[in-house]
Amino acid sequence: MHKIKAAFIGEGGLLETMIGAVLERELLPPENILLSQDCEEEKAFEGKGVTYFSDTMNAVVKAEIVVVCASKKRELGTALAPITGCTRGRILIALCPDVDVAYIAERVVKGTAILAAPVRQDEDGAYHTMMEFSKDFLPFQVEPCRDILGSVCVLDDFA
Repeated sequence: MHKIKAAFIGEGGLLETMIGAVLERELLPPENILLSQDCEEEKAFEGKGVTYFSDTMNAVVKAEIVVVCASKKRELGTALAPITGCTRGRILIALCPDVDVAYIAERVVKGTAILAAPVRQDEDGAYHTMMEFSKDFLPFQVEPCRDILGSVCVLDDFA
C-alpha cells in the first residue's frame, strides 16, 4: 500500500472504474483518495472512507498525484482547466484516448511531472495503455503511478 495522497478528477465511467479499482486493490488508504463533491462520478464512493473536498482545486492542492480521466481530449482539457495553476510539484496522470505529454504540458504549469496514458478499450472491455513520461519524471515516482494505472489497464509498453 502506498502512503501517497491522490486526487481523482475528470469524467466518465473510466474515472469511477479507476477509483473503485484503487480502493478494491488497497493501493492507497481510503482517506488518501481525494475526491470532489461536485463530481457526479465520485459521489458513488460516499461511505467508503475517501476524503471529499468542496471542489476539484482543493482536492488537487492536497494531493501528490492527480489522476485525470476523460473519454475525449476535449473533456480532458475541460477537466484540467480549473486546476491548471496548481499542478506544480505534483504528478499528473492523464488517461484519455490519443493523449500525449505535449498535449498535457500545454495545459499545466511548468514543474508538473506528467504521465500520459493513451487508453483504449478492447472488444472484450479490457483497457490497454502505454506510459509516456515527461522528461522531469523521477524514477522513484514510476512505481506508484504504474500500480495505479495497472489497477485498471493492461500496460502494453513504455514510451
